[in-house]
Amino acid sequence: MSTDPSFQPLSPEEALRRHQEGDQSPEVLSVINHAAWAAFHAPWEVPALEVTVADEPTEPESAPADCNTIQPFHQEMLVAWMKKGGFSYFEHPTRGLLVDFRFGLKSDRAVQLRAWVSGKNRDILVVNLSSDRRVPPEDFVKALRLCNHWNKEYRWPRATVEQDYLDTDAHNDPPPPAEEVEAREFTHSGRLILDFQLPLEEGIHPKLLEDILDSVVSISWDFWHLARDKWGL
Repeated sequence: MSTDPSFQPLSPEEALRRHQEGDQSPEVLSVINHAAWAAFHAPWEVPALEVTVADEPTEPESAPADCNTIQPFHQEMLVAWMKKGGFSYFEHPTRGLLVDFRFGLKSDRAVQLRAWVSGKNRDILVVNLSSDRRVPPEDFVKALRLCNHWNKEYRWPRATVEQDYLDTDAHNDPPPPAEEVEAREFTHSGRLILDFQLPLEEGIHPKLLEDILDSVVSISWDFWHLARDKWGL
């Protein structure tokens, strides 16, 4: 923090204005990110217009959607982002939007992006990225260490290692003993997953949504390179 008595901290409104004009400085991004998490809609709410009574009522004209105002969040926003980015996506009836990336011509893995709208009120953004390369049982502990390391350095997307193993039907069978569950966990392969979720019940600016999605995808490549090049996973 500056010790200059004339120093004035940057307001969220000023930061948003500068961001819209192309200012990508750390100071501007920090203020926008802080305001977004502290009170997501507050910094960018459109001020209420003063209501006046006209002599004769007039029919309001329909104005085009303004990309600089908050809009209700919906899956078409994700479709627009993917089209703008040139992604070859598939819209699954129940799993949302799917994109398959080739990690590299000489790589032993491919990455799938899944983005969808979740929640009881259909207002939660969920982005999931996973690799098709499996984690063998003997590398499961190393994969956990990688995820812990990543999650300490990065706030999002969060990294997890998921294991696929059968369980008993809780309605018909008693739960298996702890040693049996442990044995199943260590005899089945798993996979690395990156997950990002954001509640958007108040809506979001389309440009801000695009920036968030771009950042999630961009940062995810750092994770996959880290997993392959430094952790051998």
